[in-house]
Amino acid sequence: MPNEIVLNCQRFEITNNGEKYPFFLGALDAKKLREVSDAPSFEYNTPNRQIAAEVLTPPTEHWQRPLQREKVEAIARRFDLPQEIMPNPVLLAVNPSNRINVREEEDAHGHRTGLFTIKIAISEDSREQKPLWIIDGQHRVMGLAETQTTVSPVPFVLLYSENNSYLPAMLARIFAQVTTEATALNPIHQAWMQFVFNLGPYDASGPTWRAMRTTAIICKTQSFSNVANPFYDTIGFNPELEPRSIAPGGFSFDAKYLQDLLKDKYFRVQGGEHQLSDEDVANEVALAVHALKGVVRRDVERSAFFGELRSEQRYFRDAFIAGVCAYLINNGRPRDWNRVLKDLNFDQTDWDVSGWVNSTSGRAGTISKKLAFDCFEKIFSNGELPENVGTVCEYLQGADSYLKVEYKLLDDEDNPIRNSGSYFHLNLPGGLEKRAEDIPGSVRWIKISSPCTNAGPVAISLKDKPFDENYSFTEFKRGKKFKPQELKSLRNKIVLNIKVDLYGDNTIKKELTLNVRD
Repeated sequence: MPNEIVLNCQRFEITNNGEKYPFFLGALDAKKLREVSDAPSFEYNTPNRQIAAEVLTPPTEHWQRPLQREKVEAIARRFDLPQEIMPNPVLLAVNPSNRINVREEEDAHGHRTGLFTIKIAISEDSREQKPLWIIDGQHRVMGLAETQTTVSPVPFVLLYSENNSYLPAMLARIFAQVTTEATALNPIHQAWMQFVFNLGPYDASGPTWRAMRTTAIICKTQSFSNVANPFYDTIGFNPELEPRSIAPGGFSFDAKYLQDLLKDKYFRVQGGEHQLSDEDVANEVALAVHALKGVVRRDVERSAFFGELRSEQRYFRDAFIAGVCAYLINNGRPRDWNRVLKDLNFDQTDWDVSGWVNSTSGRAGTISKKLAFDCFEKIFSNGELPENVGTVCEYLQGADSYLKVEYKLLDDEDNPIRNSGSYFHLNLPGGLEKRAEDIPGSVRWIKISSPCTNAGPVAISLKDKPFDENYSFTEFKRGKKFKPQELKSLRNKIVLNIKVDLYGDNTIKKELTLNVRD
């Protein structure tokens, strides 16, 4: 006869929509409980591809976080101290691949006592799965089992139904509910747990759900269209592993980050006109990055995409993925990503940006991120660079950018009169640092706007009154109205200092003089 553990319990029952869910209450010494229970957790070294594959085929077999030895040892030390006890129950369930022997006890007269005896066999083979799963409380069980002086009966709630009411998916869902909505999980773990069981924002087939599914497909697939997948096993599904870059470098994503990127840039509009499946999106993202590796060949180790930490531009990497999504939304699947990238002169671009990028941290980082995304999405959507722009890097340096300066007359109610004025462009890169323009003396409405994707925030100030908010870009952007006496006080000459931010903590400064002449 194999060794066995006997549990004495009370039985209760939850009825939900006609379905009965029995559970048992009892207590057992932690050292004995450890012999028959374990948590269905992934390991610290579980490959990302394995978790991604399980995420795609729920219920996942390993959905709990790894056991933390330091936490176990801390619990053992604490509860060996005087007057330290642990009355909090742990949540257990019978491993669905096992059966246990449950019997209701009777008194000497054959009457039911309401007490139940549960017998659980102890296997001598350590490779076999243990008969009980610890749904919540694995550190308490393992820590109390290691106490040296304390005998620790652990209260438990045991979920078990002879009618198989507790399927694996339901048990994992219970874990997801009691853990992800109470005790904080690592955001990566929480994201794919909620995906598997459609919790939180992960409504089945919704944008967030589809983005996570696509991310898992990218991670677990070795090749797409007979081309090696650069992202195979690199996307961080196991939060305990260090992030991995693709070869030759760069493009290091965790599952939550890439999910959010794909959701925002593709699935938020569910693909627009060109509807693609999750598998198709995964395929195209992988093929696009594979093509990028082929066309970026000069100084790869110093390139913004694949270079070392000091060379890599994270916003280029992320914006490239956003650009790919923009292409798919506006153009559908391309025949050849190599052709797409060469049409954008990726093969002719010097991707070593260390000579002109000063910083991408702090405020400069916020500006740089937006500019990179806007520029990459625009050129990929159009399938071409703007006129008079040779490369993406030139574009991000402000090539062909300008401010639009408009002026009009006002009617008797101080409203701009249509077709009563004109406009000109103040070119930003190159050219004169100071520019003067004559405008009619009857003009009393001036608007300055920034219509170019590759130009960042604009700051404007009156040269003689740099802190006067009445002459800020905010005022000019919505159209500034001038009173005749105001123009007179300025001697009919409006001299503005203009500063425009570009990618990488670069700026362009101009002085614009508007001569209001009769």
